[in-house]
Amino acid sequence: GFCSPVGVTPASTAPGSSAANCATGIARPANTASNVSAYNTAMAPGVFHPRLPRYGRLRHEQERTGVTGSLQFKLTDDTTLSVDALYSKLEATRQEDFLETISFSRTAAQGGKPQTEVVSAEVDGRGNLVYGVFNNVDVRSESRFDELETTFMQLGFDLQTRLSDRVTMNAQAGRSKSEFRNPIQTTVTLDIQNVDGYSWDFRGNDRTPAITYPFDVNSPTAWQWISSPAANSTGSEIRVRPLGADNEFQNAKVNLIFDINETFSLKTGLVWKEYDFETFEFRRANETRVPGLPAGVSIADITRTFSGFGSGLGQPRGNASGWLIPDLNAIARLFNIYCNCDPTPGTSGDGDDFRLGSITVGNARGNNFAVTETDQGGYLQLDFDTDFLDRRLRGNVGVRYASTEVAATGYLATGGGSQVVVKNSYTDTLPSLNLAWDLSDDLVLRFGAAKVMARPQLPSLNPGGTVNTTLRTITTGNPMLDPFRATTYDLSAEWYFGENALLGVALFYKDIDTYIQTLRETRPYNTTGLPLELLTPVGLPADTPFDITSPVNTPGGPLKGFEINYQQPFSFLPGFWSGFGVLINYTHVESEIDYAISPTSSLFVTENLVNLSPDAWNATLYYENKRFSARVSGSYRDDYLQVVPGRNNNDVEGKRETFNVDASLKYNITDKFSVTLEGINLTDEFNDQFVDSNGDRASVYHHTGRQFFVGGRYTF
Repeated sequence: GFCSPVGVTPASTAPGSSAANCATGIARPANTASNVSAYNTAMAPGVFHPRLPRYGRLRHEQERTGVTGSLQFKLTDDTTLSVDALYSKLEATRQEDFLETISFSRTAAQGGKPQTEVVSAEVDGRGNLVYGVFNNVDVRSESRFDELETTFMQLGFDLQTRLSDRVTMNAQAGRSKSEFRNPIQTTVTLDIQNVDGYSWDFRGNDRTPAITYPFDVNSPTAWQWISSPAANSTGSEIRVRPLGADNEFQNAKVNLIFDINETFSLKTGLVWKEYDFETFEFRRANETRVPGLPAGVSIADITRTFSGFGSGLGQPRGNASGWLIPDLNAIARLFNIYCNCDPTPGTSGDGDDFRLGSITVGNARGNNFAVTETDQGGYLQLDFDTDFLDRRLRGNVGVRYASTEVAATGYLATGGGSQVVVKNSYTDTLPSLNLAWDLSDDLVLRFGAAKVMARPQLPSLNPGGTVNTTLRTITTGNPMLDPFRATTYDLSAEWYFGENALLGVALFYKDIDTYIQTLRETRPYNTTGLPLELLTPVGLPADTPFDITSPVNTPGGPLKGFEINYQQPFSFLPGFWSGFGVLINYTHVESEIDYAISPTSSLFVTENLVNLSPDAWNATLYYENKRFSARVSGSYRDDYLQVVPGRNNNDVEGKRETFNVDASLKYNITDKFSVTLEGINLTDEFNDQFVDSNGDRASVYHHTGRQFFVGGRYTF
């Protein structure tokens, strides 16, 4: 809660606060009618305010180089061997710059809400604190820079051979490897403390509020480089976090096809796969301690400004269009932050210490882990093509057996990093049936039923965890996860009413038996069982609230819906108009997934399946002839949920509806040379994410703009 006026009893007392709910040393607001009214408005039950209001500009630059090659050998009249190879390298940089007010998410020990006074407040009908003026807030300018590189290599072999007139064999083997490196991941902050007169105003637009900073955010004299923060406050930070990850995939499989007769054929096969995933990260032991500026060095020497922020964002006039940001190159040179050393030996632990550690640093320990997954299995499938009631009936029935073994290695936050190895295994038997029945020459009825499974992502199997004392988060994996499991049913009718023309209607039902949910909850650090010494370097109290994230298996639930597809070329029209055509589809989905509220609770909440819109449609109008082709596509998807339950005590997190229009043109100048023009996101859609199902409160509002691509292709 906020700091209450003199004589006003607070609704609650935050850890580390006085009885007045005010941080130690903070003068309470005067007992005036306006102060009391503003405080009571902001502190009313159910009132929501932004946790970390901020502007952000993200800039990406990337370059990709790729080479592919294929060789094919006809070893005999009945045997063909193909060899395929691929090499790709992606190099990128990412710059992130933020202007943020950090007080509203922080405890008393960090100079957070218990030091902040509410001068004026207004709440809308949904419980949102849409207008507020505040004193004693801390403002931060944060810059992050990344150098990123990914190298991918793949080699595959495919052997096709006919063993007899009725038996053919196909064998495949391959290996791929991806190496990701992030050698530079550096974040530096500037700060200014106890600012009076800061305000936000969402009343004009709930996505682009007016934000007032009562100082010149572009002035070097306004900002501070805080190496020795006072009590109830935090200082500037230098985060150096190089990391990387290696992925390797190997597989081999063999399939046999036996043509029994004209009606039946039998297929069988064996498969072996191995996935290896390993990741590492290094960090400073104490990212919240920084050296002081040397004599003769000022804020102006370690900063720079940028302008043009918010172009196309639609923010109110008067909002900042630029601000002062840390100059990462100047700071790196000044403090030699990449030396992986202590420039002043004998003073280990002070702000000059830029030595990096992996498992020896609690904040980095959880990102040093490895997982090996080995999958083995086989299948047996009977294909048939016959008549039923004088109409063609075709399909297949089969069963697949899959065995999965997992070995995960990670580090726990105990004893300076205790290594733990966890093994897990499970098997699945997956029957399936697919039928297609020609009710007439142009009408097909299809039915499918199957048991299916999808294994967890390898990073979710980390037996260790990460404790981030800067963001106050704890992230852990779960090597004992079972896979997603479901039983699916599909029924569709397809009417082929003309050449390349189709009208189809499909019904589907999926019973999700086992689901993997990422649980997030907020609770005091001293209830986690993790060692308290991890908080010592940053001076956090033992009962500091942390956001805890971990994956678990939950029961899932049913999912049902229908889909309509229509496609038709207008070849029946005369002349020029015969080159046009349309593609249209619409999908409606209803789902009831049971989400656990917390790892320690037996309570569940029922919501839609995450990342799935209840309604979505796509429509394409195209034109094609021998020399020219063009198409315009519209794509709509309804609001959808992204996280259930939401973080920070919100019931859900989600993304608002979008409507995108894309277009492409192709012109064949000659039989060998063609040029293309492509436009993406022509409607200039925003990434608009929300929290809370009732309040529809903005959490992310990003503008990326339209994209245009020009290309050429020559064949020889």
